[in-house]
This record gives sequence, C-alpha cells and structure tokens, in this order.
Amino acid sequence: MRLKKNMRRMKALFFTLRYPHLAKEGLKSILGTSYYEGMLKKSKIENKSLSQIVNLYNEIRLLNFDVRCGNVSHFELLTIASMIATQKPHVLLEIGTFDGNTTLQMALNAPDTAIVHTLDLPSEVVSLVQPILEVDVKLVRDKQKKQRKYQKTSCEKKINQHIGDSATYDFKAFCKQGLVDFAFIDGGHSYECVRSDTENVMNVLAPNAIVMWHDFTPDFHGVFTYLNEISSRYPLIHIAGTNLVYYKKQQ
Repeated sequence: MRLKKNMRRMKALFFTLRYPHLAKEGLKSILGTSYYEGMLKKSKIENKSLSQIVNLYNEIRLLNFDVRCGNVSHFELLTIASMIATQKPHVLLEIGTFDGNTTLQMALNAPDTAIVHTLDLPSEVVSLVQPILEVDVKLVRDKQKKQRKYQKTSCEKKINQHIGDSATYDFKAFCKQGLVDFAFIDGGHSYECVRSDTENVMNVLAPNAIVMWHDFTPDFHGVFTYLNEISSRYPLIHIAGTNLVYYKKQQ
C-alpha cells in the first residue's frame, strides 16, 4: 500500500515538473471549484430543483436554441421556458437582449396574446449612469448580435425591442398593456447595475409576477452579493443546476 502511494506521488511530481502549466491550471480549477461551492453553501438563498417549482408535464417549445458565450445554458433556457409555460404571463420583460436567444424562447412559451418587451444598450456605448463590467461592454458590442434570433420568426410580432440604458429608461413604457407578469434580469452584472434593474422592475410588477435573475455565481460578485443581500426582504429561490434565482411576488 505504501509503495503504491509513493508511486502515485512520484507520478504527480513528474507530471508537475514535466507539465508545470497544466499542473497550475489544474490547481486553479480545484481551488476555484472549492471556493465556488463554499460561497454557495454560505448563501442565504434557498436551493430547489426545477421539479419542485414547476409542472414538468407542461409542454414547452425551444427553437434555434444553440448557445454561445453570453447566452444562458441549455438547461437554463429549458428552466425559463418551463417557468413561463407554468406561469402563462401576458406582459414579459427582459433586461439584456444580447442576441435574442432567450427573448425568442420567452416569446415561444408565452400565450399567443402576450407581449415581450426586451431592453438592450446601444452597440456604441458612450457613457452610462451605473458602472459596467468590461465583459458586459464586449457583449454589447458583439457584432454577431446584429441579427437577433427572434427576427424573421413567427414570434417576432410578439416582441417589442427597446434600446437604451436601463438605469435611466422609463419603465412605464413596458406597462402599456398592463403591469409586468414575468421579468428576466440579465443586463449589467455590476452590483450597481443589478440593484438598479431590480428596483426598477419591482416598481412595475403585477400581483403574482415572477422575477428571474441570471448569473447568481461568485464569478459575478456584484450579482451574487446583491441577491444575497435582498434575500432577507424577498423569498428568493436558487434553482439547482443553474445560475438562476427567482422570486414570486405575493398579492
């Protein structure tokens, strides 16, 4: 047994000396995973599986839902679609359109008479009220998003594209058909941005409305910190296997 342990140690030492860059990346990955799991355990937000939240027998639709950097994951798309299929909202709001992938799936799973408002920054960002992360600036300027995924689909007529800064935008523009039944916040990821977006959304919610946030992860410290802070005021739920958090407003 001792000989086997010594052999493993020798192999590990050889690997470290022979491939120092790979060993370093492996250590960073292990430490990162450990940090991530530790931070989630310390979170005050309750964790639930999707099956505890929605009726998984509801039919959902997904179209052209391949994902790339800047999109939510496939399972997160399925989760959002399931939430909408269960809730059946008529006025939906998305903060952060990007390439319209999530927008399309939201529209597909909402009732035929629903309207989806989606707000995005202009591609040429000059100045903003709230601080913005560099990763968000890159996504705003992404050239591939010029053709939004919902364009030239049967759902396009249900979607109202808004361009502007969510920190200064008049949220009353989203309420012409009624208060918001479902909101998805995935815009700026700084603490200030997510706080501003959340406060603005909370002011236009209908009774029993649902709010979902993306990027609840220590990787986005601002989002992670802010949502943990407000969990003392709102009964937030983290959906297992995702970076999604949701809240259902009471009447």
